[in-house]
Amino acid sequence: MKTIHGGVTAPLGFRANGLYCGIKKSKRKDLALIYSERPCVATGAFTTNRVQASCVVINKEHLRDYNAQAIIANSGNANCMTGEQGFENTRTMASTAARLLRLRKRDVLVASTGVIGKPLPIRKIVRSMPELVGGLSRKGSEHAAAGILTTDRMNKEIAVEFLVGKRRVRVGAIAKGAGMIAPRMETAHAPKHATMLCFVTTDAAVTPAALRDAMDRAIEKSFNAISIDGDMSTNDMVVVLANGMAQNRKIVEKTPEFRLLCRALETVFLWLAKQMIRDAEGATKLAEITVRGAQSRDDARKAAQAVAGSNLVKCALFGGDPNWGRIAAAVGYSGAHVDPWKMQIRLGREIVVRNGGPLPGNAQALARAFSQKNVKITVDLGLGSYASTAYTCDLSTNYVRINSAYRT
Repeated sequence: MKTIHGGVTAPLGFRANGLYCGIKKSKRKDLALIYSERPCVATGAFTTNRVQASCVVINKEHLRDYNAQAIIANSGNANCMTGEQGFENTRTMASTAARLLRLRKRDVLVASTGVIGKPLPIRKIVRSMPELVGGLSRKGSEHAAAGILTTDRMNKEIAVEFLVGKRRVRVGAIAKGAGMIAPRMETAHAPKHATMLCFVTTDAAVTPAALRDAMDRAIEKSFNAISIDGDMSTNDMVVVLANGMAQNRKIVEKTPEFRLLCRALETVFLWLAKQMIRDAEGATKLAEITVRGAQSRDDARKAAQAVAGSNLVKCALFGGDPNWGRIAAAVGYSGAHVDPWKMQIRLGREIVVRNGGPLPGNAQALARAFSQKNVKITVDLGLGSYASTAYTCDLSTNYVRINSAYRT
């Protein structure tokens, strides 16, 4: 597995572009397009928020046949809770892109991100589409990556390559997300439960079932394991397009080649998920919370995500205060099976809790562990063999400043 340059245009047959169409007052890029020269096997995962943007609803319809060939996305406006006109605007985005690219409308997927409840300036988008399509390029990934940002401070793009037999296969992706991040996207491996978007391209030849399964597995270990502020977006989505141009033997489930694809997607998704945490609104630290020794995988996940989602733990991270009591409390209310007499808590390398109480520790070492840019918290429940890891950031005064005036 090797990291390469090129983002979503690293795989064969993909082109992309991004530009400013007039949505954002900042005049930063706010429209992006990804296009495959050939039809793709496609799949996606979407927010489980019961309030869903029109793009989420319509994409589910378009992906029923597991086919797509392009993704059009705007930033600066979520086009959510905008009534029937919002749905019509999403359909217009898809149909306009389809006409210019000479595709079926249902083979174009749509994404929007930004403020909820404001009408989408669809005329500006439609007016800019010819230029967007005309500028599609094998070097356009960075422009598309910029076109989907909201409060993000940096582009998020990555690509990897690996061998399937003697064929070189590539996977590329761009993503956005810095706030309103607590994704719980519906996958086959999870309970049904500002926005994160992730668009993935690959030139792998793969069956729809194998692509869906590999995506689901990777999401569970990455995007569904992060929390910035505990708020689930109405627009979260991951979409994967596979055009088969690597001409490898078609990847099917339960094979060595399938495991390679799973590993590639996990590598790409986890890197992007951590970039979202590092780029989170107001964040100064990334925290990795590992819970092990759980009775079940679900218990491990619940406990890790409870700690990651605790505002008190996040405030302690911001202040560099190694307040392990907040960690213990979050584990206790997580819904996991817990025996406080068997639980151990470790901050960095220092064990702070064992046998139901605190251990005498080096206060300076604990303070150092919580003052690092990357903080590790480990909880051993001592009840079984299952483990799970979650990722979060600190909650800073700058986060409050950003979100106190996001709409205005």
